[in-house]
Amino acid sequence: MSKGIEERNRGVRRGLGIVLAGFFLIPLQTIAQDVRLQAIFGSSAMFEIEGNKRLLKSGKTSPEGVKLVSVTSDYALIEMNGREQRLSLAAPVAASYAKVSKAEVRLNPDSRGHYSTTAWINGRRVPVMVDTGATSIALNYPMAKSLGLDLSRAKPVTVSTASGVEQAYHIQLSSVTIGGITVHNVEATVLGSDFPRVTLLGNSFLSRVDMQQQDGLLLLRARN
Repeated sequence: MSKGIEERNRGVRRGLGIVLAGFFLIPLQTIAQDVRLQAIFGSSAMFEIEGNKRLLKSGKTSPEGVKLVSVTSDYALIEMNGREQRLSLAAPVAASYAKVSKAEVRLNPDSRGHYSTTAWINGRRVPVMVDTGATSIALNYPMAKSLGLDLSRAKPVTVSTASGVEQAYHIQLSSVTIGGITVHNVEATVLGSDFPRVTLLGNSFLSRVDMQQQDGLLLLRARN
């Protein structure tokens, strides 16, 4: 009789061990290791969570357990592991997840193969397009004025464009930030017209970060 009781006890202990093992595995599977805000669309936001693209509406939760609490034109408020955090396009990586040793930005190509993103130039938001053929960051005169750049002391130069030779100015930008990557004292060229229509992110910035293509994505990494 005691032998039968012992066998039942062993069975109970084995069953309990299986239940406990399953219980402790659940949190490991549901904790996201990497959450990145990629775009904001009205009341929805696009994230990359553990390498998966997730378009979430306000109040919805991803399969990985990340909830979009609310969203504005400037940031997305998410909840993860019972904690809330704001993510913006300037600071898109969730800080409470595993951090990479260096800041990194991943860019998807558009239908024409161009890589575009949002930069913060001297603290102001500017749409930019990566252009490895541009010597420096290139922006048009209206954009320079909207950023409050003082061209009165800028060095005048002439540049050749698709529309011919025109007046331009060489200036230094205090800072250029993309995602978590910030570069200070960046050379830029201001053209005296409305060209280029989109600010070009040239080599005065790109040469100061590590850049590589991977599975169609363009990866930018800070050097320090």
